[in-house]
Amino acid sequence: MRRLVLVNKSLWTLRSRRRHDAPGRAWGVPSAQEEEEEEEEEEEEEEEEEEEEEEAKVRQKQTDSREYEGRYKRAHRARHRYHLTVNQATMYKVTVALLAIAAAAAALHIPNENVHHGNYQNTKTGGQDVAQKQKYILQLLKNVSQKNMYPELVSLGQAWNPEQMINQYANPIVVKKFVSMYKQGILPQGEIFHVYNDSHLKEAVALFDMLYFAKDFETFVQTAAWARDHVNEGQFVYALYVATIHRDDCQGVVLPPLYEVYPQFYVHATDLADFYSAKMHHVNKYFKMTNWTQVVTHPEQLVGYFTEDAGLNAYYAYAHLYMPFWMNCEKYGITSCQMRGEEFYYFHQQLLAHYNLHRMANYLPEQDDFDWEQPIEYAYNPDLMYHTGDYFPARPAGQSLSSIKSYTVEDIKAIEYRIKEAIDSGFVYGKDGNKISITSYIKGINILGNIIEGNQDSVNNRYYGAYTSMLRNLFALIMDPSSEHSVAPGVMAHYETALRDPAFYYYTSYITGFFKQYKDNLPYYRPEELDFNGVAVKDVAVSKLVTYFDLFDIDVTNAVDFASLDEMEQYEYVAKAKRLNHQPFSYKVKVASNKQTSAVVRVFLGPNTDYIFSNFYGDQASDVYYGHHTADLERLREYFVELDRFPVQLKSGDNLIERESRQFTATVGDSASFKSLLKSAESGHVYSSNVDYHCGFPDRLVLPIGHKAGVPYTLFVMVTPYEASPEVHANTLYSCNGLMTALDNRPLGFPFDRKIDNFDRFYSPNMYFKNVAIFHKDFSDAHAYNQIVFNKNVNNFDHVFQTGHKFTPSHKLIDEDIYQQDDEVHSFM
Repeated sequence: MRRLVLVNKSLWTLRSRRRHDAPGRAWGVPSAQEEEEEEEEEEEEEEEEEEEEEEAKVRQKQTDSREYEGRYKRAHRARHRYHLTVNQATMYKVTVALLAIAAAAAALHIPNENVHHGNYQNTKTGGQDVAQKQKYILQLLKNVSQKNMYPELVSLGQAWNPEQMINQYANPIVVKKFVSMYKQGILPQGEIFHVYNDSHLKEAVALFDMLYFAKDFETFVQTAAWARDHVNEGQFVYALYVATIHRDDCQGVVLPPLYEVYPQFYVHATDLADFYSAKMHHVNKYFKMTNWTQVVTHPEQLVGYFTEDAGLNAYYAYAHLYMPFWMNCEKYGITSCQMRGEEFYYFHQQLLAHYNLHRMANYLPEQDDFDWEQPIEYAYNPDLMYHTGDYFPARPAGQSLSSIKSYTVEDIKAIEYRIKEAIDSGFVYGKDGNKISITSYIKGINILGNIIEGNQDSVNNRYYGAYTSMLRNLFALIMDPSSEHSVAPGVMAHYETALRDPAFYYYTSYITGFFKQYKDNLPYYRPEELDFNGVAVKDVAVSKLVTYFDLFDIDVTNAVDFASLDEMEQYEYVAKAKRLNHQPFSYKVKVASNKQTSAVVRVFLGPNTDYIFSNFYGDQASDVYYGHHTADLERLREYFVELDRFPVQLKSGDNLIERESRQFTATVGDSASFKSLLKSAESGHVYSSNVDYHCGFPDRLVLPIGHKAGVPYTLFVMVTPYEASPEVHANTLYSCNGLMTALDNRPLGFPFDRKIDNFDRFYSPNMYFKNVAIFHKDFSDAHAYNQIVFNKNVNNFDHVFQTGHKFTPSHKLIDEDIYQQDDEVHSFM
């Protein structure tokens, strides 16, 4: 089989010398001559684009097509790309409009139906139009490492020529640009694609532009069908996902989970080898236990259940696809970018906080920051293999970052110095050289965030570069920085795999440190900014919090090659993954108010001890609140994760607010499987959900792992006035963190986003700290779990054994050892 044979290295070197390079000077530090040349080229391209756009507008008006008119300049309304039907989206727009109007009123009423009701999922009958679109996109993503096998799509692709059909695109210049690249030679199929390679990314963005600016869905799907068999499979999947998310006529289409499109990024290579062996022996149904790293050689591996979770890694990839760093809001008509920089910060800060809570539960200290002067002390072996047959490289202990072909370590340090200087001075330099103040928080945090991410809304890409991309690429290419040995990129090169490496959190802690430095320059919150006059939280009750491990099916059939469509449809290969989950829980908040008013409820979960269980709050910590003794909340605040944020209408007197865990605005449930999505689409049904975004933090992981005896945590509840800010928050946050709107003009992470000098001055009656404990239920009956797999497999091997073939998986068929090791491997069990 092709996947079991490594690509010939000499051919690999000749064909793809450029493929592992870092982002080139277009994203780094260009020379003066290159800058002048690029500026001239950009000016010419901009003039051509303006002319083409004006011509496109005239043609669109002549065709009197309201569907196409001004696609790339009108407001981007992709709030519910995957889950809402057209009628539901219309209702949402009306709701948002009504909220904006009502915000100006003195007494704002927020009806219950405007409250996000969580991550419930169900199948609904959709129109044939949506079902047909769903079917086309799913078929395009089926076994992407092979040529397309669906006859209708093959015919559509063969009959299509983008260059000859240029008038079918709202922005013809993007077609010319892609065709020019294609004729000059693009990344071949069967090669590794990653977004931190500058040439790879430019080609993928050019393909996305062609898909995005297609005038109608027919043109879109024909372009995609053509690209399916003419473009590198990695670039194709990437561009198709981003285009489907952002196109208005793909509203209601549900993309399949990434871990079933590219199982190689989520399932260990040693486990996939058994599926490849099963295919060679014509076993058409095979179920295999897979798990995170069980051999603990370093304490970092104790949190492998979190870092290697397929849903978590897919979530991180989705977040990038929703708002990739290369996307320019003005070019694509996205109107909800006011908070892009702050959202970048808060997304990573919260991800790091979740990670640190799991570290503390495993008696590990919080993640240290990256240090340029120190090597990475711990080794890491991902045990993953690319679809090309190349393994993701392992990293030995003591490895240091080195300069790569496209730029040096000193180049990155120079950009880093400019960022730190901007934070300390309170201003940045615009493209014209003028100073832009960042001392005003809302404006400043977003300017700074865009600069640090290095996205296309940065005020000065040439001066501040693409800092995070450049630094991250050093980690990705750490085993072959000079690209002399054709070593494949590491897991940090891909959003689908980055979270698996402990070095990712090392890097993320360093990045979020810039924002912490910026916020530390801001004044403490004044009591009047924290208090809610006339409103007090009297009590909080929480049901029992219990975590446990369950089994989750990952269809890995797309990782295997098939000779025909008929053969492909006869096979079913499933990896049964052990993952962390929690029992549903709820909380109640008793609020007293001396008036009828609108409010916002924020709920956080954080530690009240460090990793060796020394109490941050002191020996006399109260179960009610921490207002009467010293508490080191300043050290603690960065580890609080936001669980929930929602509006509520308070009446005069006592109010009881009840909330279930499945209603949390920050989380979503499991994605529908590839197989179920395709089956539903073929039968005229569309998988739908009540969540507001396709992606969000996995509900299963919202609680850090517990302990048999209980791990102490703090549930923090705060009720604040609803203060709408139309100038800043007029649009839904275009993000993937699940928290659908900012709801008020307060910063993300409020009130833990700024320094706390004194707990007594910080605390106010509208806050409540509730001590809680998280328990863990130990499923120690290995036989019961393994019997699930055994029953699935036992009837599938008769033919194999009767014909005398020998099928020997690399692990035991029943994998009895997986569930018997927990007590020895994990100290928290």
